[in-house]
Amino acid sequence: MTDAYAIRTLTCPQVREVYVRRLTEDFPPDERKPLKVIESALRREEYACYGYFSGEELAAYAFFATRGKSVLLDYFSVDKSRRNQGLGSRFLQALIGGPLREQDCALLEVDDPDYAPDPCELEIRRGRLRFYLSNGLTDTGIRVTVHHVEYMILALPVGCAPVGQDALSEYLSIYRAMPPKGFAKKLQIEVSAVNVSPQTA
Repeated sequence: MTDAYAIRTLTCPQVREVYVRRLTEDFPPDERKPLKVIESALRREEYACYGYFSGEELAAYAFFATRGKSVLLDYFSVDKSRRNQGLGSRFLQALIGGPLREQDCALLEVDDPDYAPDPCELEIRRGRLRFYLSNGLTDTGIRVTVHHVEYMILALPVGCAPVGQDALSEYLSIYRAMPPKGFAKKLQIEVSAVNVSPQTA
């Protein structure tokens, strides 16, 4: 059976529409960058946005901050009506085998389960972590707090898949290269751990 889904690079108007109609619902305010920051990075070719389409219908999207041959997955979401059907894994694997395959390094942030405010959120965070680990991502050992949100940093299975201090250096260089000066002044990243011990869900 032929896969009916295809990855396409999103245009600037499509990025704006996804941000307004989907991203603002998929992510809480403290995890959302201003749209103008994303648009500025797109114009500088330091950001890339992909959609996973079924025909003309957007089923999922992924936004990446980029710096040379390294990328940071900024946002990843599947349409609410298509969740729990394996589509997220298919999209992620398609990205790994497609647009990301030539990258030297690909990282992402995932909410740290150790800081879940309640049992319900703990299960949600553990589920996200299981999802990424089951799709071949590895724990870099880096723990950070960005604007009061605690994250674990994972590496996608492309390029060098760094850990420890190497992963931290890549992460910080990507993150700090993206915002324009006005936003960079507000950027707060606190590194709470640098180790190479793998984390399991």
